[in-house]
Amino acid sequence: MFDLSFLQLLTRAIATIVVLTLMGFSVAGFARLLGDRGPAYDGKLTLNPFVHVDIFGLLSGMVARTGWIRPVAVDPAGGRLGRATPVVVALLTMAAIFLFGRLVLLALPWVATSWPTSSAAFTDATIRMMADVAGWTLALNIIPIPPFLGGYLLLALAPGAYQWLVRRHLYVSIVLTVLAVLTYRSLPATFFGDLARLLGAR
Repeated sequence: MFDLSFLQLLTRAIATIVVLTLMGFSVAGFARLLGDRGPAYDGKLTLNPFVHVDIFGLLSGMVARTGWIRPVAVDPAGGRLGRATPVVVALLTMAAIFLFGRLVLLALPWVATSWPTSSAAFTDATIRMMADVAGWTLALNIIPIPPFLGGYLLLALAPGAYQWLVRRHLYVSIVLTVLAVLTYRSLPATFFGDLARLLGAR
């Protein structure tokens, strides 16, 4: 039975938007640093959430605290590391999201002492949820299929299969969202739950 409160859904929505926006921006930024200008030309080097947030990834984040971004085309031939470029981009992005999940919690003492009391509890809950969503999103994004970051491993090893899945991004996202809704309560008891907690989630 679907038993999430409105407050839980709201904090998860805000946290997911922040995490996915940072994730998409990081993919584009690290790709650019490694020599691939494509994501920047595609308008992905921005912190505009409308560019990065996949609507189904957002819905999954609201329910299961894990989401994914809209596809960012990283060209193995365009980077300095060749076929390893997308894999390194994914690893650096994961590191950035992990670091964000740890650093954002440093704001909690400031919220407790300086934030207006009328909204301090909500702000505190949202910040904690950002760390949660960061950990859960990282845990699921190791799966080596797009739209997850792990899909860049598939791009390096089997570009044809990767492109086939990317062309069917909508259908893959719908299936993943349905799975998230059906399993969100049992997911913490799986390997992904253990990994998410290791990565900072509750």
